[in-house]
Amino acid sequence: MKRLSYLMISAAAMAAAATAHAAGDPARGQAEYEVCAVCHGDQGEGFEKYGAPKIGGREDWYMVTSLKNFRAGLRAKDNCDVADVAGTFERAKASSPDYADIEAELASHFDGALPAGGDCSQPSPDVYGPLMRAIALTLADDQAVEDLAAYAAALTPPPAPATIEGDAAAGAVGYATCIACHGAAGEGNQALNAPALAGQHDWYTVRQMEHYQTGIRGTDPRNIFDTQMRPMAMVLPTPEAIRNVAAYINTFTASE
Repeated sequence: MKRLSYLMISAAAMAAAATAHAAGDPARGQAEYEVCAVCHGDQGEGFEKYGAPKIGGREDWYMVTSLKNFRAGLRAKDNCDVADVAGTFERAKASSPDYADIEAELASHFDGALPAGGDCSQPSPDVYGPLMRAIALTLADDQAVEDLAAYAAALTPPPAPATIEGDAAAGAVGYATCIACHGAAGEGNQALNAPALAGQHDWYTVRQMEHYQTGIRGTDPRNIFDTQMRPMAMVLPTPEAIRNVAAYINTFTASE
């Protein structure tokens, strides 16, 4: 595990995470996080070129839910019988040469051979979701998921920079639909499975809204929270309206 020396957080941070997130053990999760660091960064800062959102310091409960949904096929469909990381990368590289870099790093993580499985006869139009599903399927069980989430929640990445230009005042009007679940300051609500929006990368927020609108997310009736989110996204009638909401959410980051 070559990257472990770079994935250290303070003992105090680990202790705090263990207290706040009793279901997961951040010390065990450190080893699980190694594979995540390839795309999400050593501190969970996230990188747009890999489609990887900021996960460091984010809610452990939402990471647990998301990882379990990926593993169960409720968040991304890849039409594979089992994890096929190698095949997924071949499709991903057709969209972005950056994936050649992370393919090499992940191959190192998996001792030189990416996990291979059944053929994907109907590749998804979403490169990132099936890739994430393939990686999530390498986690052994729910305990590994919870440990990984506890570790990521204890990380301290830098603030996400604003990259989306939009009319924040107009976005405040569009955001009115979001308040009931995500909160007036984008703080999130665990009871509603609504993650915090404040502090997340704006490009990721925009991408997810687009995915809801196009049906990449929110069309599987088994995933009730995603299906509830899709009509909310449809309230925003144009790409400009989505960018405006993202610009307004960016005004929350000062209080993150």
